[in-house]
Amino acid sequence: MSVHSDEVIVKVEGVSKRFGAINALTNVSLSIRKGEIIGLAGHNGAGKSVLTKIMGGIYIPDEGKIFYGGQEVKLTSPKDAQERGFFVVPQELNLARQLSVADNIFIGQKEYANRLTGIVNKRYINDESRKLLKQYFNIDVDPSTPAGELDTVTQRIVQVVRCLRAGAKVIVFDETTAGLSQMEREKLFDHIRILSQKGLGIIFITHMISEIMDICHTVSALRGGEVIGTEKVENLTPAKVIEMIVGSEDHVFSSEKSSPKSHTLLSVKNLSTRDGRISNVNFDLRKGEILGIYGLRDQGQTLLLELIYGAAKRSSGDFEMDQEKLNIKSPIDALRKGISYLPERGLKSVFATKSIRENMLVQGLNFLKKGTPNHKKMDDKSIDESIRRINTRGYSSLENRITNLSGGNRQKILLARTMLLDPKVLMLLEPTQGIDIGAKNEIRQLILQAAKEDKAVIMATAEIDDIVGVCNRVAIIKEGKIKTIMDATEENRDRILEASS
Repeated sequence: MSVHSDEVIVKVEGVSKRFGAINALTNVSLSIRKGEIIGLAGHNGAGKSVLTKIMGGIYIPDEGKIFYGGQEVKLTSPKDAQERGFFVVPQELNLARQLSVADNIFIGQKEYANRLTGIVNKRYINDESRKLLKQYFNIDVDPSTPAGELDTVTQRIVQVVRCLRAGAKVIVFDETTAGLSQMEREKLFDHIRILSQKGLGIIFITHMISEIMDICHTVSALRGGEVIGTEKVENLTPAKVIEMIVGSEDHVFSSEKSSPKSHTLLSVKNLSTRDGRISNVNFDLRKGEILGIYGLRDQGQTLLLELIYGAAKRSSGDFEMDQEKLNIKSPIDALRKGISYLPERGLKSVFATKSIRENMLVQGLNFLKKGTPNHKKMDDKSIDESIRRINTRGYSSLENRITNLSGGNRQKILLARTMLLDPKVLMLLEPTQGIDIGAKNEIRQLILQAAKEDKAVIMATAEIDDIVGVCNRVAIIKEGKIKTIMDATEENRDRILEASS
């Protein structure tokens, strides 16, 4: 891929930023050119978000200069940066799902509403939205459609069009592919390439090395708040990118998979919901086995795990543990029978305002009776040992707020919480999503270790590398049904992707 222009849209020069005693950025210089897709690579906490927030006017640098269009600027707010064309498409969809496509694109732009009545000129914003979607992406979407009815990638594009309508010259895609299937990622990449061809500068932030190699023109790697180097992608290999991020090439994940026993630990039989979102799901899970659940986004992965955990209501279906029938009607029942669940990163998995201790205790204290053997594991010594055993870094006390940790270390804490009660079955939803390569590999190793200790693991993930690198078998889910189950081997990678499409 070639960059369309040498014209620099935005540049930071010698930028440093401190938060108390922590140097978040040190003497960082970076330029974004017209038509360039630059990948920002680095561990959680390496400085990527701080750098883009300085470019975006959220943080004011302690030292250094910022230039837009060759002119030095002093940004004091996000509005200052947006007026110069700097916008961010975040990992979380920030659309009003109940509002129309056009309403989402023009949201907050009061000049298109009648000053007296406040009524928006619907015909105008619908026509303009249709033109923008066609002009930039050749997409025909009815602008009056509620945004929540669109597929995930088209919702992302509505976010982008909102930025374009407001005058975007640089767009940051911050972990925007997290949770997308391979097919959805490729579709989004096609749209990002269109933006590049039209002269926008793109900052692409991801922890997926394969994505960096696929979509970016250049890569800038940050480590410890410093830019380690900037290279053209054509001069790099995946191993070299990893070396830039972590300082060596020994973080490529390669580990022997678990060897499941012949003994069936958990059986799921004829599992269905009344609305048909899950229909007649059957599978067996052996002791020491890691079973992957793979499919396109929103095919029933989350609901399937919630049904097994008792967090959602089934209309039919039975569970058996060690060939004995389980009566699971709530998470309390599941935990007491040895089934533990870690939801996807976000509000369902972490209590952001609480301490590490409080986040570790939430399952045990809420669901277990005092005096039971597992309840005795709720003391500080057991918690601290559990956290240190999985190599958690970045905290000095259990009283530290969990959100002070990097994304990878936070996820390890949550995994430690899920395993604290010594479950027989461990269910994980997107356990490596949005964390850096080092932490991702540590999480994978912890999952493998759990299986090697004879726990059974169900891992629902959109990361094909997790499926072929960690799982023994993979169940392909489509529209709430298990389409097929096959061996999760590298040789079957293409078959897995094809079966899920």
